[in-house]
Amino acid sequence: MHAILWILEKSPNGRARLDLAKLLYYSDGVHFQKHAEMITRGDYIHLEDSPYPVKLNEALLFLKEKGHIEVVPKIEGNGIQGFALRFLKPMEGLILSREEKRVMMKVVEAFRGRVVDENRHYPNLYENYVVTPLFDSIPFSVARINTKIHVLVQKSLLNLSGKMFRVLFERSE
Repeated sequence: MHAILWILEKSPNGRARLDLAKLLYYSDGVHFQKHAEMITRGDYIHLEDSPYPVKLNEALLFLKEKGHIEVVPKIEGNGIQGFALRFLKPMEGLILSREEKRVMMKVVEAFRGRVVDENRHYPNLYENYVVTPLFDSIPFSVARINTKIHVLVQKSLLNLSGKMFRVLFERSE
């Protein structure tokens, strides 16, 4: 819950539920790559084409009931285009370390607006959930997350430092 509040506090326009789920996943993943442990210590499933913390809905309900967050409709030209979760007030006893906050800030800054082009920012973590079948648990393991991209069995373009390269990805078992 502390990670949810911290991310929402650093997001002045609020965050959509799925964007928040992705930010939590990438924060956990980046932290895991360095420290072999996650910030939230929770499980993720591949849901709605997104990594989704299993206990996120329960945490959001608790935070809303206690007045820490609010849910605001996003109104655009065509009407309501979803809902944003916004930070209202902090929770007593914030238990995030300086390193956890640093990692989460790095992830939040990478996705100032919507969470798009994830494979550009965090290709290994993106691949980790994309290859997981829908409604399956997304594994966090050192052997799987710190590997190179190994899934696509097709030619693709890779953009490195503004230069385009044609790359053949091979499946590894």
